[in-house]
This record gives sequence, C-alpha cells and structure tokens, in this order.
Amino acid sequence: MNRNIARRLRIASSETDVEEQTIDIPVVNNTEARQQLITSMENVALDIIQQICNGCLPQVSYVSSEDLVNTENVESFFDESNQEPEYASVTTLTSFANRGSRDKFTLMMVVMAAAHRLLITNCTKTRRSLYYDLKNEKTGHLVPDQRKLDQTVKCVANLMNCAPWELNLLSTMKGLAAGELKLTMNDNKIVDCTVPGGALIPLMSNIISVRARAKLVLVVEKDTVFQKLLEDGCTSVLKCVLVTGKGYPDVATRMFVKFLSERLKLPVYIIVDADPFGVEIMCVYRFGSTGLSRERESLVCPNARWLGIHPSELLALGVNTVPLTAIDLSRLTSLEGKPYMTNAILKELEVMRNGKAEIENLSPSSRKFLVATYLTCKIKGDDCI
Repeated sequence: MNRNIARRLRIASSETDVEEQTIDIPVVNNTEARQQLITSMENVALDIIQQICNGCLPQVSYVSSEDLVNTENVESFFDESNQEPEYASVTTLTSFANRGSRDKFTLMMVVMAAAHRLLITNCTKTRRSLYYDLKNEKTGHLVPDQRKLDQTVKCVANLMNCAPWELNLLSTMKGLAAGELKLTMNDNKIVDCTVPGGALIPLMSNIISVRARAKLVLVVEKDTVFQKLLEDGCTSVLKCVLVTGKGYPDVATRMFVKFLSERLKLPVYIIVDADPFGVEIMCVYRFGSTGLSRERESLVCPNARWLGIHPSELLALGVNTVPLTAIDLSRLTSLEGKPYMTNAILKELEVMRNGKAEIENLSPSSRKFLVATYLTCKIKGDDCI
C-alpha cells in the first residue's frame, strides 16, 4: 500500500520544472595503465626472488598516508573555505624475517598474485569471493576475517602506487540509489533507479551514460531510513535522487555522489544520526577517509552539506536524547581533533556531548513529518552546514 501511494505521488508530481540531464561518459581504454601495473607487479616479484637468491629473507616497503592532527589550532588546517586536509606520508616495511609481519607479507604476495591474474585476463573479482577462496587448509590462517583481506588489498595498492580498485579486486556493492535516474552500463544493460527499494550503485568505471531528472541529491546514513523515505514519496516530493551507503559508504557510492555533484551540478545534502558515528559518515562523503586519502580526488564531494540531524535543533524539535557511551565519547574526541573540522561542525559536536538521537526519533507521532516538514523546510531554508 505504501509503495502504491509513493508511486501515485511520483506520477502526479509535475516534472516540467525539473530539466532532464543526460551525461555520456567516454569509455576509457585502460590497456596501457593495466600493462604498467602488471609490469610493476612482475618487477616486485623479481626483486623478491633476487633477495632470496642473495640469501636474504624478502621484504617490501611502501608509503601510506595518515591524518595530520593539530588539536590546538584546527582551523589552521581546514577552515570554512573547504581547503584540502593535510596528510603525512608514512613508510611501512613488511618483512618475512619479522615474525610479526610474516603472515602479512605472505598474504600480500597472495593478493598480488591474484590481482596479477585478474589484470592479465582483464577480469574482476570481489574481495568477498577472494576471501572465501582463501578460506582453505593452506591459506585460511592468513585471513581470519574479511577485514584482514581488505586491509591487505590496500597495502598492495600502496605498494603498487595505485588505487585499490585498480587491482580489479572490488568491494561488494552495497549502496542504493532511487529516483528519476537511469544508468547505462558498458554492456548496454540499464540500471533503473525507479525500481521499488532502489537499485544497487555500480562502479562509475562501468557506466557509460547517466540520465537524470532531479533538483538535488539526498544522502541518508542507513537503509532503514532510506526505505522509509521511499515509502513516503521522498523522491517525488523533493524531486531528488535518494542515496544510501548503508552506513560507512563503499567506493562505488562515494564516486557516484561525487559524479552527481560535479557532472550533473546537483546540490548534495546529507542526513545522518545525531551521534559521533553519523557525523563521521557525513565527513567521509565530504572530506574523505584516512584509509583512502591518496584516492581522495576520485572520492571526495566537498560541495556536500550536512542537512541534519543537527544536535543543536533536537531540543526545539522535542526529541529525547540518550547519553553518549564511552565508545561514542572516544569517537567524538577523535572527530574534534580531525584537521578538516570547521567551526560550525565543532559547535555541533560540543552540543552533542549533552546527548545523541537517531533520525527515527524525529517523527514518533507524525508518520510523514520527515519528508513533508523537516526535510522540506530545511532544504528550502538552506539550513545546512
């Protein structure tokens, strides 16, 4: 019944005031870049063989990035003008001679070998699939969990000086998009985002054309709120593309939001829980993440704005808050020390110390308050940070 109502709202809404945009994305021939990466991997393998032949236990070194944090003068690193955050380069040495890093070195070689095969055949594989492939008697001890493999893929990418997805080992798609939006893939398949429940967001490298009719992009933190907004006709009422990364967003979702912002020139608003983890997720979209700081150019959407929930508005909205846990307080303190924090966000974090609330707490009595009142008024009033 709810989906039928949402569908009638969509059909009834006037589309004449929203111009349809079509963006064609040129197919990039990655043969040369792929061959260079294959050659780099083979050179690393030859170097390791040479070390062994010389009677040495093999080792590799690579450079990664970490946040430069200055809690005494945060605004000197990042102010309201959205300058880029700064990162420190850290050199990591992984050696087979070191008992603590022996398994890590071995797993890096296993991952590099898998990536080498994929690049030669120009195929892709999900990291989840590789994880299950490695859960056998010989290599199972190297991957106690999926996170260990994901971290190793990033290490290999740093070693190869490339983005993790360029290894053709991809994270499983989890982000969803809904609204008047159609994506044409490189195999000519169409991803229709008007389907009930939204459509999975593919990697931008597989998309050759985007057709959209929307005024804005609304990014929501979690799937439960995403589905509720869909049932309440959010995409029609706000004439928006609705996106969720289901928590911390994957690479495909972040690339997608950046594309909609930069290529379709759509304003991007983000709504998350009024808690430290919600704010951190908002920051991942807007400022980036330490783990992929080298790839920030492809992922960060600096024009995105935090629409809500702002801790400072909870009292006026009559929302009951709950105290922050020890984990919340630790995450909050970490956020306050980030180099990219603006004065406006820091003020909200200070208010948050009085208590947190979830998006669902906004409308305990009025079912459509979130769409019909809260989001509509906030967007019209440009009440965002």
